[in-house]
Amino acid sequence: MAAGLTTLPGIRRPRGRTRVRARRRPGWIVASLWLTILLGSLVVVTWRQTLGIRMEAAARETQGETAVLEAERIRITRRIEELRSRARVVRVARERLGMHLPTSDEIIFLPAPPADALESRERAP
Repeated sequence: MAAGLTTLPGIRRPRGRTRVRARRRPGWIVASLWLTILLGSLVVVTWRQTLGIRMEAAARETQGETAVLEAERIRITRRIEELRSRARVVRVARERLGMHLPTSDEIIFLPAPPADALESRERAP
């Protein structure tokens, strides 16, 4: 026998050239691993598709809400413009406040202060 090699009782060493073989896994283990990988990838794809459908529905809902809010903003802007119009302001001033457009004898022109007085007001703290 070669130095350093021991044999157990009852076990024979092969004669001649010995070759170390890689231990092969049984076929059912390999098949079950591939099946597990396949099923796992199918689960991931299904999950991603479901998530994508949910996100698309949320995006559509958000777009619908945005369109409704934009229409509301436009309506409010038009209402503000209508309320600010000169015709409405004159009408409300007449009806609620009893005001009217002045006649020529109701208009008073005030003299403008001299330029020196304006400059001294601007300089004063």
